[in-house]
Amino acid sequence: MKAWIQNVGQLNNQEGKNNKWRSVIVTGCLLGCILYCGIFQREAIVRDMIPTMHYSENETISWEQIQKNIMEWVAPVVVYQDYYCGTYEDIYVGNEIPDYFYQNEDASSTQTQLALETSPPMNQSPEEVMSVETVMPITTPRIRYSREQLGDFQFMIDNCYVVDSTTYVDREEMNVDTLLSMDMTMQQDNSDYQILIYHTHSTSETFADSRPGVLEDTPVGLGDTLTELLEGYGYKVYHDRTVYDQVDGQTDRNYAYTLSGQGIDRILAEHPSIEVVIDLHRDGVNENTHLVTTINGKPTAKIMFFNGVSRTTRNGELEYLANPNRQANLAFSLQMYLTGTANYEDFMRRTYIKGYQYNLNRRPKATLIEVGGQTNTLEEAHNAMIPLAEILHQVLSGESKNLYE
Repeated sequence: MKAWIQNVGQLNNQEGKNNKWRSVIVTGCLLGCILYCGIFQREAIVRDMIPTMHYSENETISWEQIQKNIMEWVAPVVVYQDYYCGTYEDIYVGNEIPDYFYQNEDASSTQTQLALETSPPMNQSPEEVMSVETVMPITTPRIRYSREQLGDFQFMIDNCYVVDSTTYVDREEMNVDTLLSMDMTMQQDNSDYQILIYHTHSTSETFADSRPGVLEDTPVGLGDTLTELLEGYGYKVYHDRTVYDQVDGQTDRNYAYTLSGQGIDRILAEHPSIEVVIDLHRDGVNENTHLVTTINGKPTAKIMFFNGVSRTTRNGELEYLANPNRQANLAFSLQMYLTGTANYEDFMRRTYIKGYQYNLNRRPKATLIEVGGQTNTLEEAHNAMIPLAEILHQVLSGESKNLYE
């Protein structure tokens, strides 16, 4: 018995030594991996794991900023609460980009005949909100960022943008001096078309009180209102009311980008004088979210500019969706965003940046605009066209330059 107990003790001691060495080896491997990543893979880690930052050798990154950006990557809902000051229920879906914004990364696609859809006329028109003369002097509090603040890359990202976790932005292309120095002005000229308004999604985007099957109760109706307002400022506007999100009688919100791209290419070929291209949408939000503010005493839907940078963290630059006008698009939306925040309280949602192209490569002054959500009324959405037209006019006429010089 004594000999047996001694043998068992020796075996236990040996097992303890083996476990000790096993722990040492595992710990050494983990430390080696961490050291390797820190030395050789730091740029990839910062780019892929902390997508809102772009690392360079001459820059230092604070631990607090790394924590914040990791939280945005791991738990974006928590960060969105800071951005939009709402409850979890309000923000969970309200500030996310719907699934249909994910374009197919397969560059090839089958051509499909577009099925046009006609709609009965509206029984009433929003004429009371379509007159330029109804734009009252601005009396609401304004937010004006200093050039010094905007010169801080992280400050601009934190205050002007929401960068989707599937993409990242480059410090050089987001240089505020470059973006604000780009000339986005345009002469007011009625001799030929200058502005194109179209709708990649129309019949699939309705409002709280939209009538079924009525095209005017979709973003197309907002385009009618915005067209009239901009023409009141002296611009000539081409409003493309073609339905692009119906294929063979079925809703196809993703392939709609291919169809709308073909449609606007035909229009731009016929009217090369067009400088501004606007894809007007309505966002999809949580049913508990109501994107509304008050401007000049009127309930007004909030708006959001959207930029596609043709780049994802997984695949890098998407060459087949290359956008030579990417930086100009960013400049156009930033100048409009700063104009909107300086003139209107709580009207602008932060500009959303995501991968893919969204047909924004067609012109330097091209933008995608989300107007409210499905919980907004038609009145609120149409009211939003008044300040939106004013913002566009101020940027295109150069009147907004003094806001960020």
